[in-house]
Order: sequence, then structure tokens, then C-alpha cells
Amino acid sequence: MRAPQLRPQLSCVFPAYNEADCLAETIAEWAAALAACTRSFEMIVVDDGSTDGTARLLAGLARETAGLRVITHERNLGYGAAIAHGFAEARFPLACFSDADGQYDPSDLPALLARVDGADLVVGQRVRRADSGLRRLLSNGYNALARLAVGVPLHDLNCAFKLMPRDAFRSLGVTSSDFAVNADLVMRARNAGWTIVEVPVRHRPRRAGRSTVRPAHVLIGLAGLVRLRAGQARVPAPHGST
Repeated sequence: MRAPQLRPQLSCVFPAYNEADCLAETIAEWAAALAACTRSFEMIVVDDGSTDGTARLLAGLARETAGLRVITHERNLGYGAAIAHGFAEARFPLACFSDADGQYDPSDLPALLARVDGADLVVGQRVRRADSGLRRLLSNGYNALARLAVGVPLHDLNCAFKLMPRDAFRSLGVTSSDFAVNADLVMRARNAGWTIVEVPVRHRPRRAGRSTVRPAHVLIGLAGLVRLRAGQARVPAPHGST
């Protein structure tokens, strides 16, 4: 396990799809929070084939925002593919990912960083979800099924606020390109013998725009769980273990 770092170097990955109305404020807020709790940082926004002007906005933000890097997918490859691409390009040994819509509060990041020296994967747990009743119902059902499929008793497996060593993520060989990526990651971490901890985090309403998640995505996610359950591939031991 690494020696404790009070002010680490950190890469933050943000998958983005049609988030032009949210991104500028999200990036500004995260940049301020990261400057306050890290020694150095980078923000990697992966524009996953957006069609709403996200690419144009990011080009401008990249010119005026220190530490911001932009990766562009010419077509939509999927949420999981965007996360994996961001981790593949990350420069710093510690990395996290979160959504680009501003629903996660970056002031919760120190709480996750405080746990990373005693864990291989730190997972956020949304304590009060700022979503519609239908969205919460779908998410709760999916989380229950995911816990059964993956075999890890996390309260909020699908929370899009996770922190881990960059190379550890790469070693797992996560293959899910869609919304099953969180279950894929946690399952492989469990199979690798990783220590996984949950940390309560805040959850806020979207700043603007509409969520791109639809009931069809839940079905896609469930299909992904079936594939994961059928595969249950073994993966290498976690970083630094014997």
C-alpha cells in the first residue's frame, strides 16, 4: 500500500454526452476543489460523440482552464468506453471519475481521498438522491440485482463517484462499454481480492438539461449484468499484493 499523501496528484475523468449546458460550471467548480486538496491535478473530459455543441464549448474551456484535457469520440461509444479511455490517458497514479452534469459535489472528494490509503477502491454512496421517483425506483432495483449478480454488498454500486489507483483500474481489464461498467469494475475488483469501501457523498439536481439515461438503458444494464454473471472471469491480484 502507498504511503499516505495529504495532497496527492490526481486525474479526474468526466464522461460527457450532450452536456453543453452543464459543463462550464461543473469544470470551474471541480478545478477550484481540486486546487484546494491536491498537489497537482488534471481533468479529463471525454466527449462521447456529443451533438449539442459540447465539443465547441470544450475547445474554448481547454484554452482558458489550467489542467483541462479533452478527448473526443467521433461517435457515441458508451459510458463505460468513455471512462476506460479517460483512465487509459490519465497521467497521474491516482484517478477518480464522476459525471459531467454537476450532480456530485467535489467538496466530498477529500472524504474519498482520506480512505484510499486503506483501500483499493473507494466508492461513493449517494445518501439523498436528487432524482425523480421513477429514476430512484429504477436505480434501487438495478442496485439490488447488481448486488446479487456481483456478490458485493455495496449500497450504491452504480454511484458515478469512484476513486482508485490508475494502474489498478487498468489491470482489471474492464470490458463493459455501457452502463454496466460500474458492476463490471466492482465484480473484477472483488475477484481480484481488492479492499472496497463506501463513503457517503452528496447528490444534487442536474444544473441544466435532461438526463440521457432512459428505462431502455436499465434493460441494457441488466443484460450487462447477465453477461458479467456468466463470465465471472478471474483477474490479476490487486496492485502491491502477493
